[in-house]
Amino acid sequence: MQHRLLMIDDDLKNIKAVKGYLERCGYSLSVCQRVSEAIDILSKEEFALVLLDYHMPEIMGDVAASMIRDKFPNQKVAMLSCDLTRDAVKQSLRAGAVDFIEKSSSPEEILKRVQLYCERYDTLLKTIRKSSNRSKNENQKLIEGIGLIGQSSLMADLALRVKKLATVSDVSVLIRGESGTGKERIARALHELSPRRMKPFIAINCAAIPKELLESELFGHKKGSFTGAINDREGKFSAANGGTIFLDEIGDMPMELQSKLLRVLQERVVEPVGSTISKKIDVRILSATHKNLQTLVANGSFRADLMFRLNAVEVSIPALRDRLDDIEPLVEHFTEVFNKKYGKSKYFQRRTLEILRKYSWPGNVRELDNAIEKHLVECDDVVTPDDIELSLYQSSEVVPSETKLSKFEELQQKDKIEFIQKTIQQVGTKAEAARRLGIKPTHLQYILGSFK
Repeated sequence: MQHRLLMIDDDLKNIKAVKGYLERCGYSLSVCQRVSEAIDILSKEEFALVLLDYHMPEIMGDVAASMIRDKFPNQKVAMLSCDLTRDAVKQSLRAGAVDFIEKSSSPEEILKRVQLYCERYDTLLKTIRKSSNRSKNENQKLIEGIGLIGQSSLMADLALRVKKLATVSDVSVLIRGESGTGKERIARALHELSPRRMKPFIAINCAAIPKELLESELFGHKKGSFTGAINDREGKFSAANGGTIFLDEIGDMPMELQSKLLRVLQERVVEPVGSTISKKIDVRILSATHKNLQTLVANGSFRADLMFRLNAVEVSIPALRDRLDDIEPLVEHFTEVFNKKYGKSKYFQRRTLEILRKYSWPGNVRELDNAIEKHLVECDDVVTPDDIELSLYQSSEVVPSETKLSKFEELQQKDKIEFIQKTIQQVGTKAEAARRLGIKPTHLQYILGSFK
């Protein structure tokens, strides 16, 4: 995977040399000569590492590093400068820079340091977000073509089936899937990709309307046909004429209405409540249920002939737990939606995927949607594995870590000393502690000695 770096330097000669070398080594570099320009770039993209010159024309590098840290707490900055004075190094590290790299260092040494922080970025810091430089694969394009988000082969196969069925605009389709899988979205795709797309799409939830009102909602009524019927009213079937009607939770339809719906399917006519005159309609009927209609038929609560009419063609939506490859693009999508909604720039670390993929998601995509919003609202800047709600660890072998290795970069300078000392006690040597924390031994020694 190609890592992206941002280089901030007003020295064009140095930019050309460093950029050319690191790009030959497989890195992708964006460059700018002003800190204000860098802030704008960082508001749109995430980088594995920012290489910042200490002497900038607008402001000094330590001030710039502090600004970047305040605005983008998850973004790591390393100084790349020819100023080797103790004050420059000390001020830079105090401002939050993770390292101070000499411009006079050999290309191999600069590469080694960049590699170290890129590896640490992959392990601890990388977040889930959209990138303008990343192209979508064929599965993603297919799935987005029906208005859904994903990249799994299961959903790509579903997208192909939906596109094929959309062209046959008269056949009834039964959409099956657990709650929260997106049955209405599939129904909308079947309509919007069909020749009926310029006509109405009417959705009605059969389980959400009292049975004494459902008949009137579906078929309409005449004035005076029952108490409260003060005017003639058009039903949903008539409103959908020429287009598509979607009957959600069809398994909850009362038996007394099922015979009337069967007549609509057979004869393509509706008869409003209180009327003796039938009205011809041209409408495609889509239905959905999370229940097993065969079981309902066996129990006597659903008509077999109606089931066969509704189920001319069946589409099944896989549960989220059966298509775990879709979790990352869904997290990416919902994060973008909620960041726009709340005017924030918060993200999930990629390390959280291990937890999210092991949870069973009984509420499917709807539950994931709610979980993403909850965590983004409650987190400060970045959602880490330690921030994940404990209920999402059900059926998971992953447990929250007692020690946050990523916490090292979040600490103030004086607090780092205690953290380093605890790490040294755990691993035995300063050299190993430095390796675990992703810093040079000399940097570790400098931190330990800077507040004596």
